[in-house]
Amino acid sequence: MTATAPARPRRPGPQSLVFLAGAVALLGGFVLGIARAGNWLAPSVRLQFRTLDAAGLQTGMAVRISGFAVGQVRRIVLQPDAQVLVELELRDPYRSMVGRRSRAELAQMGLLGDSYIAITPDPAAVGQPPIGDGETLVFTSRPDLDDLITEVASSRIPLQRAVSSGLSLAETRLPRSLDELDRTLVASRRLATRLEADTRRSSSELNRTLGATRALAERLEGRADGTAADLSALIRRLESTETQTRPLLLQTLRELSTMATATNRLVKTLNESWLIELIERTGEPRGERGR
Repeated sequence: MTATAPARPRRPGPQSLVFLAGAVALLGGFVLGIARAGNWLAPSVRLQFRTLDAAGLQTGMAVRISGFAVGQVRRIVLQPDAQVLVELELRDPYRSMVGRRSRAELAQMGLLGDSYIAITPDPAAVGQPPIGDGETLVFTSRPDLDDLITEVASSRIPLQRAVSSGLSLAETRLPRSLDELDRTLVASRRLATRLEADTRRSSSELNRTLGATRALAERLEGRADGTAADLSALIRRLESTETQTRPLLLQTLRELSTMATATNRLVKTLNESWLIELIERTGEPRGERGR
């Protein structure tokens, strides 16, 4: 038998090398695209917080600020003191929005949406030195849905009692209130009718009073005009009478003055005459005469 020589391995040809290089480049581009989409190559800052309950927390969940995704949860570790350490990774451009007063809390998109970590921004951090890598944030947990359901269930009985008492009160008081309202509306309607009738009467009486007042005013105006004319005529008559009687009165006064002067002269002459002495002697008593 003739011994056969071992087969030599075939060297890859140039076409195989080109194909292999293309596949490696395509795989590298795919990995690079995934890294860019996941921001694996972007600089980031690591923050953390501690909580006593890891319910609802999971690795890879989004971290949001004001509703915008700015990072994700990198690791969740149970500590020896039974606390849960949660490490967050934030992209570096959003580091300036987080400050010492920022808070982390577990939130949810809607009622049945995905859960995420919400970080409240700190406006005072703008212009200040950025937060350092590894800083610990304060975590505020929201009320659990089970606790809320339990509280609602516990408050259901008092609420049901209040609703029942309200319904019974409405059943007893509502008909009475409606009856009283009907009586009030009827009384109001009657009062409105009376007021309307009284208003009509008052308006008619007022119209008659205004008519009588207008007629009286016209009469008074006519009488006032006649009285004014009579007064004007009387004044003119008095003026004419005064003009006529003034010369006669002056003449009478002059005659009276002349008569008084003549009388005075006559009395004076009589006083000085012997006839007065004779009269005086005649009036004396006889005894006085013999003396």
